[in-house]
Amino acid sequence: MRPAEYSDEDLEQHARRLRAADDGQRSAFEHDVDRILYSTQWRALAGKSQVVASAELGAYHTRLTHSMKVAQLGRRMAERLERRYGGPNPALVEAACMAHDIGHPPFGHAGETALRATMDELRFSGGVLDSFEGNAQTLRVLTFLAAHKYPGHRGLHLTRACLDASVKYPWERAPRDQGPARHRKWGVYVADREAFAWIREGREDFAVPVEEQIMDWADDVTYACHDVEDFYRTGLIPLAALFPADGDGGAETERETRRFVDYVEAKRRAEGSDFDRAGALALLADIGKRLAVHAPYGGAHEDAVAVNRRTADLIAYFTRGIGLEVTGRAPIRYGARLVVPDGHRAACELLKELVWCYVIDRPALATQQHGKRRIVSELLRWTHESPQLLPHERAEELALHADPLRAAADHVASLTEGQAVALHRKLSGTSLGSVSDNV
Repeated sequence: MRPAEYSDEDLEQHARRLRAADDGQRSAFEHDVDRILYSTQWRALAGKSQVVASAELGAYHTRLTHSMKVAQLGRRMAERLERRYGGPNPALVEAACMAHDIGHPPFGHAGETALRATMDELRFSGGVLDSFEGNAQTLRVLTFLAAHKYPGHRGLHLTRACLDASVKYPWERAPRDQGPARHRKWGVYVADREAFAWIREGREDFAVPVEEQIMDWADDVTYACHDVEDFYRTGLIPLAALFPADGDGGAETERETRRFVDYVEAKRRAEGSDFDRAGALALLADIGKRLAVHAPYGGAHEDAVAVNRRTADLIAYFTRGIGLEVTGRAPIRYGARLVVPDGHRAACELLKELVWCYVIDRPALATQQHGKRRIVSELLRWTHESPQLLPHERAEELALHADPLRAAADHVASLTEGQAVALHRKLSGTSLGSVSDNV
């Protein structure tokens, strides 16, 4: 099928306000991919956690390897959909996938919650609602903090369609009593209102384009499949007990299944959500058809082959049945909706809970998370109280927006985990480092 065409408005570049030129070498969306790839913020993701500290190299995904796999999966899904429906554009989806985590701070979830809690404490005293959110920081990086090659213009000058596809939560933070979900997750800071208004072109609803929907599904699937793979390999998630090969189940399977389902039920109830226990057990049984293993991971070549095969089977299960519901003139932007087969989203969410149950909420990691939160919180406080500690680029930005706390948050969020630990040691006096250090 012939690919759908994007409008001049879709192809307009932020800040420059020009349509991206197609010079016969690269399309506008391929320009977007390359600008993200060559940015310093993209490279920094190699030093930021997906779940465990990025310094624990080898078996674990970092934010960079996670983002690379999201981009690969998102592009493949878009290629299949474009062949079938004529859209959306695969390079556009790839760019959005690459960008989706670019604003996340060091230490993953722990770093984000520490930045938010500390900013809430400091801002609420002045009656200010805005705080820190990794998704909102992504928009700020792409449109303000990052640099490309054109003087006088901030950001990466990505196309409108690319920026729109990169915004997961198209709203500012809401007061808790007016929208608990929009209070917990949001995608736009007050400081970036102007850029967001340009992206949305007058849209005031919370709809997201189909390219964002594909990016979001690629993110969920990658998170669920590859993180479970990581922690099965390292012995933290007992897949052999939860999903034994046919006939291998027993008391251990019953015990681990009950433990996991009890964990998910308690978590959902605490969030005020309903929980269908029988439905969860049925989903686990369905997942087990693709994830069944005979024994814990032993490290042999055949073990690696088996786990790679199961990961591939899971990804195929989650992605091959997708389609589009075309509601507009073309299967792009706001003219289509991603359709995921019934039950697949719930199964994916359940897989993601395995990581929370057996890894993130385990006591050994909880003590490490406490240290991560302390590092991030104290760095934010110290740089807010003493703006002279900010590096040159953050001080330059502070002169533009006059918000010391936002400048401090931008600085801390930009650090890799190695830089954050080194800077904390230096500022706390634990280790004075060297005058030639880059933090």
